[in-house]
Formats: sequence, structure tokens, C-alpha cells
Amino acid sequence: MTTPSMPLSYLTSKCVALYMEPNKRLQLYLRCPSFEIAHKNQAMRIRDLKVRPDNFEINGTIYRLAVITQYTDTPNPRSVVWDNADGRIQDDVDIYGLPPRRTQDETQNVQTDNAEMTRLRKMIAEMERLLFRTDTLGNRVIIQRDKLTAEAYNMRINNTPPPYRHYLQLTISTGESVKIERVVYDKQFGIGKEYIENIVFGNKTIRVEHLQIGTDWYLDDWDNGYGIQHGPPRHEPLFAYTPQVDNVKPLLSIRSLDVGVLKVTGILTNALASLRPILSQTPLKELKAVCHQKTFPEDPIVNATGYLQIAKNSPINVLSNRPNDRIHFGFAFKQTDYDIINLVNEWKKREIRIGTYYSMVEPENLVTQIFTLFKTIPGAKLGENEESILTRYPECIIIPMGNDTELNVYCSKPNEKQNEYIVKMKWQPIGYAKVIEW
Repeated sequence: MTTPSMPLSYLTSKCVALYMEPNKRLQLYLRCPSFEIAHKNQAMRIRDLKVRPDNFEINGTIYRLAVITQYTDTPNPRSVVWDNADGRIQDDVDIYGLPPRRTQDETQNVQTDNAEMTRLRKMIAEMERLLFRTDTLGNRVIIQRDKLTAEAYNMRINNTPPPYRHYLQLTISTGESVKIERVVYDKQFGIGKEYIENIVFGNKTIRVEHLQIGTDWYLDDWDNGYGIQHGPPRHEPLFAYTPQVDNVKPLLSIRSLDVGVLKVTGILTNALASLRPILSQTPLKELKAVCHQKTFPEDPIVNATGYLQIAKNSPINVLSNRPNDRIHFGFAFKQTDYDIINLVNEWKKREIRIGTYYSMVEPENLVTQIFTLFKTIPGAKLGENEESILTRYPECIIIPMGNDTELNVYCSKPNEKQNEYIVKMKWQPIGYAKVIEW
């Protein structure tokens, strides 16, 4: 005898929603109206959330929204096939696939379009002239793409209907599994993007163990300082190559967010602006980010973080006036010989508590320079402590810091195959390290 199915009660549904894998929970919500209330009112717990310029990823499932092009009477040209697969268009476009005109002056619009079409045709002619030297499929696709764009401008100037239509496409991929949903593109891209974000993240608290904002590689501060951009311009202020704090919107249209570990691969001030209106009062356990133009933001979110990791390269004087108890540098450098001396003098004026611990990865030649500078600080002594004495590099520099504390400076080599060391600076009770003769 088959037992009749019984609907879940609201309280049971809330418990199911809380512990259900978020991607499956979203699918249940979209297919089961009776689950809607529990889904919208119960917090969603996510292990890994990655928010990139062109997609977001939840626990390995990638959601990508893009405008794609489909020719009506002929197969798509190769460049269009490639662009559709890559989700190349992620901004508002008109029926021609071009940025919408910004003025109501038709004469000015035509002049602007003519100028752009002329520029493209000159560039195409130059590329075709050089093509015999580097005749590759990729170069031919680039030329074809530019030709189609120039023709789109020509059609817009002459008010000619295009031979293609645009669609708003949502691609959901998990490994080799790919699902695609598509609707006619008759609204702005931004509206469609916010609609998807609200379906996934709206009306509930989002709890994330690991949150990444930005691409999967860090923006290099050296490149950024010289205006080098990796990839196309970023239309969304959150992912811009420069600070755009006043224009940044809350992350993914989320209303309330709890985060454990935050990784920001671009401009940190932009990411903080997207989080500030929605982030809970619970301090971050860990923050990984890079400097921008040799500075690191003084921000309440940053200052309250338990473990601060500054990736890539950073001037060592970023450690000045930092309230964080644990800071690690991917690579720290001194701009002048006075940087370390000034830092130690500044630390002596503050009451830095025992257990505060700074570390930085350094090549061997810089380790020697740094230790030489620490040794010249008045009152510095050579010694050993419990951490250093058990390593191949037992030397520890002891610097009295006042208030019954001392600064221990020592190093270790994390990988014998690499010529890199970790320089460690740790506040200990006075007398923790044993003084030895110079």
C-alpha cells in the first residue's frame, strides 16, 4: 500500500531551506510555489561565492548573463559564434548591437557613427595589409568582427533593419552540464541582470564562507599605476580599474550578507563600497587583497578583520598604524632605509598587544637588508626564541618595545627549493626570547 504524500509544513520547509545546497534550493523554489515563503525568509548558506565581471559562481555552478546575436536567415558568422559562446556582450545595446546613442540630435549622432565607421575601416585595412605576416584564424576572426561592427554602424546611419536579432541568455553551468535559457532582448541588459540577481539573492540573508570579488587573478598594482588594463574596459564600477566608490551598487542586489573570508582581486575600495550597505557587523575572519598605488585603505571593515593578507607587492610602511593583530604580505619592500626605523618608532608609541604577528615573504637578499636595519635600531639584541631555535635559521633580533613587551624578528624558509624566506615580527612578553652574545 502506497503511503500518501504529505506536504511539508512551513517550519519543516524552513529547516529544509537552511540546510539545502543553494543551487538545488534555487531550482526547488523556481518549480515549487509552496516552497517560496520558506525560501525567501530563510538565510541561504553558501560555501564559495565568486563574483566576477562577467558571471557569478555558487559552489562551482556558474551563472552567466549575456546578450547574444542570432542571424535570422543565414548561419551566424564565425566571429558571432565565438562571441556568443564567450558571452561577449554584457552591456546595454540597441537593435544593431551597438552602444545606444546618447543624444537626441540626429545630425550629431550620424556624425559620430560615421567617424567610428571610418576609424574601424582604416583599422581593418591596416590589419588586412599585415595579415600575410600573421595569417591566423584568430586574426581573421578579429577582422571579421570589426567588419560586422562597421556594417552595423552603416545600417544604423541609413536606418536599415539588421539581418539578426538579439536575445538575453542565461547560461548555468556545472562542470560539463550546461543549461541555457533565452528570451528576446527587449529591455536593458542592466534590468535583466538585476532581475536574475533578485531571484537568486533577494529577500533573504546570504551567509558566505568564502567570497571572491573580481577575476581569478590579482590586479597588479605596478600595471595599474601605469594605466595598463588587462582585458576590455569594465562598465560596472565595482570592477573598474580605478576607484569608483560613489558609483558602486550593493553586491549582487543582496540585502543582508555575512562573510567569513573575503578575497578581492581588484580595487579594494570599490569592493568595500559594494559591501558596506549590506555587510553584517560580524568582523571578517580573513581578508585577502592588493594595494592600490602603494596604499591600503583605512576602513572599519579592514581594521576589524582578524587576519589581513596583502597579496602581491606592497611597501612595508603600510604596516603603520594598523590595528589588525595578524597581517601577512605576499611581498613587502622598503622605499627608503628609514622605513623600518620609522615603523619601529611608531610601534613603540602605541600599545600593541602581545601576540600581534606580522609576516612577509622576501627573497634572500632583502632578508639580509631588513635584518641589518633591525639590528641597527637602538636597544636591539641578538637572541633565540622557541620558534626560531628549532629552525635552520635560529637568529632572532630582540627589540624592547616598552610596556613589558618585546618585538621578536626572525625568519624561516617555507620551501627549500625556492630562494624565499618568511620574515616574522611578533610581539612577546619581555624576556620571551633568550639573549645571546653578538
